[in-house]
Formats: sequence, structure tokens, C-alpha cells
Amino acid sequence: MKNLQFRVFCIIILLMIIATTISACGQPRPISESSLDMNISFSDDVVFGAGSSGFTYSVCEQGLFYHKDNKLQYYDFAAKEKYVLCDKANCNHANASCSAWYENVHDATGLAMYGEKVYVIKLNSNSNKYELLSMNPTGNNQKVIYSLDIGDYRADSWVLESIRYVYYAGGMAWLSADYQYIGEPAEESSDFSDSAHTLIIGINLQDGTSITLNELSEAKAAYQLELVAKDYIVLRKDWQALEQLSQKAFAEAYEQGEFAEFSSAADPYYEYQVWYQDHSEPMYLYLIYDLKTGEVIEFERGKHKLNYDEDGHVGGLLPKYIFTGTYDGKLIYIISDYEKNGSLYLLDVGNNVSEQILEIENGGTLSGIIDNDKILYCLYTEQEKADILYYDLQTKEHVALFQDDRRITFRLIGETSTKLIGIIYNPITYNPTVYSIDKEDYYQGNLNAAEKLRL
Repeated sequence: MKNLQFRVFCIIILLMIIATTISACGQPRPISESSLDMNISFSDDVVFGAGSSGFTYSVCEQGLFYHKDNKLQYYDFAAKEKYVLCDKANCNHANASCSAWYENVHDATGLAMYGEKVYVIKLNSNSNKYELLSMNPTGNNQKVIYSLDIGDYRADSWVLESIRYVYYAGGMAWLSADYQYIGEPAEESSDFSDSAHTLIIGINLQDGTSITLNELSEAKAAYQLELVAKDYIVLRKDWQALEQLSQKAFAEAYEQGEFAEFSSAADPYYEYQVWYQDHSEPMYLYLIYDLKTGEVIEFERGKHKLNYDEDGHVGGLLPKYIFTGTYDGKLIYIISDYEKNGSLYLLDVGNNVSEQILEIENGGTLSGIIDNDKILYCLYTEQEKADILYYDLQTKEHVALFQDDRRITFRLIGETSTKLIGIIYNPITYNPTVYSIDKEDYYQGNLNAAEKLRL
């Protein structure tokens, strides 16, 4: 009888061990000081902050930071382990007591390691603010560096709706914050359009002081953060040469005999809006902010090239320039025809001189600068294939690597000193998965050597 009881007891213990093992399988582990190399020197390189949506990741030499399942997480390349940024024993990582947890997908963004600290922007619902936090990689010693008030949705006020992009460079955090203007309830329109307006903010990571590169009051212009580099910020300002009339202003003009071409329409103002979309003449201005001097340099202004839909109406804009990075203190930008050709240039900002460095016919670029001086690009061939090459900025040589599928198998998102980190899409579901590959394997076209990161 005792033997039977002992056997039953052993079976119960075994089942408990198995259940615990199964429940822990695939779950990220709490992080500890020994999980991450803390002796990381401060770098002047630009670091991208991972967002909580859109499959974005922040790559560093030892691993990558990312958001998943409402938790701030880290994957270690050497250990091949994933961790949550919390070192509390027995923490379930499911509420505000956990340093890694956040409630909703838009409540955290900009996760990255920069220097010896981890930074993230998180929503503090109690104070109605987004807070830029610094912390140890374990999630401890969280400090608020800067706060952005969300607003209270009162009439005639601005409300912070989201933070789209966060970059870290030169001891600063640079972010693109989208605001919405709340008009008076009785007003049909205001000086501010209904679309979001973007404020570009720079925050000093040491003392929390900030600067803004544009103003929300300039509501008839939209700003885009084009590039954050070591020495420069590139912005694009967009506006319409022809101002759109409000419904009230249109009605007054219509009564005076204007816009007679819409008189037979069931809704003349709607037809006017369609007409306006095709005739508004969208303009652009590229601005370069010199981080060292504080000077704002006007690069170029002009009229946007337009993209038309199948009905012949304007479907969007085709920006003239795509800024991708820097090399030897100069900005790199691309001029593309948006079909299959593109040209790369180096811009000496101080002298305002551009030099063409690469002409791509029937292809496109696949990276910014990798391995210090290489730019990956592809040339499309027949039978839905693409030749993969790189251009060496130092030697000015083109080096052929391998042939790939036209859709590009390995899409680069970052690098370490020895590895490339990228996305491979499932050919059936098209779901993205993160892989790493040794640079030598990639250059030899041995894509089968890519290793899936179990995030």
C-alpha cells in the first residue's frame, strides 16, 4: 500500500514538473545583469527605437529589442534566448507593477539601447502624459527624462494622438509626434485642417531639455521626419499652393456664380473637393538642420510629382528625394523615377555640392550603409529574378554577390559587426519572421544558413 502511495506521489510530482516545463516553454525569461553585456561604449551612431506595432526592431551588437505581447523584450544573439526587461522573481508581467509591461499596443514605443541605458516612451495614464524613460537593461532604475502632455480634448486645443518614430543620436532622442486640433463644436471649420499635424521634437538625454523644429500653429503645412543622422536632421515640409475652401466659404462663392461647373451635381461641395484634390498643386521644401551649429539650411523647394489612380485622379505624392544616411560626413540621398531606376548622390551640406555615386537601371537599393562602406542593391533580370550586388564607397567598385528571387528573400533591418539581421516572409502566408545570417554567408549567397530568431 505504501509502495502504491509512493508511486502515485511520484507520478503527481512528475506531472507537475512536466506541466511547469510546458507552460514555461517559449516564454521569455526575466532578464538579469548577467544576461546582457553592460560594458558597452557610447556610440555616435544613430539608433532606431522599436515600435509596438508594425514589426519593427532595434538592433544592437549583442541582440535586438522589440515589443511583443504587451511587454518590452530583448533577444540575445549569443545565448539564443529572449527576455522581458524585468528582473522580478515570480513576476507574471501582466500589470503596471512590472517594468516591462504596457497595456495597449500604442502605449509604448521607441525601445532601444543607446550607450549604457535602455530608453522607451510609455504612456502614463495617471498623469495623462507620454514619458521618455531611461532604465537599466533589467528594467530597474527607471527615470523620467521628459514628459509630453496629451491634452484634454477641450475646444481650441491640441491633443497628442501618437508618436510614430523615435531615433537616438548625438546624445538626443528625436521623435515625430502627431497632434490633432480640437475645434469649437459649433464651427464648420477652423484654420487648422482635420488631419494630424506632426511636431518634430529633440530631447537631450542628459538634462531633459528639448527643442522643436517646427510649430503646430503652422497648420496649413505638414512636416515629415526624413532622416536622423549623426550631424543632421532632414525634414520635408508639404503644403498646397491652392488653399481649399471650407464648406461655408464654398457656398458663399457658389452663390456668387463661381464653380458653375458643379451646378448639376447632387452635392456641389463634394465635387469641388474631388476637383481640389486634382488641382491643389502640392508643394515641398526640404530642410536640413545642422546639429552642431543649429543652422537650418534650405535644400530645395518645388512642386511634387503626382501619382494617379486608374480613374485619372491624384492618388498620392511621389517625393523627389529619399534620404538614407551619411558617409564621410555627407548626406546620401536617392532620386528615383518610381518605376525601376534610381540614382544615389552624396551631398556636401556645407558647400551645397552633390556628387552622383551610383546609377541603378532596372533595380533598387536594399540598404543604407553596411559594413562601414557598402550599399546593397539589386538589378532585376528575367524570370522574376534579381541579381544582388554591393557598391563599395571606398574603392568605388561594384561587387556581384548572388541571384535571388525578385521579391528579395532577405530584407535587411540591421547589422552587427559579423551578422546581418533581416526579415524573411513566409511565401504562403507572407508573415514576417526575423533571421540572422553571418555576413560571409550572405555575401556568398548561402541564404539557407540564415538562422530564425525565436522571438
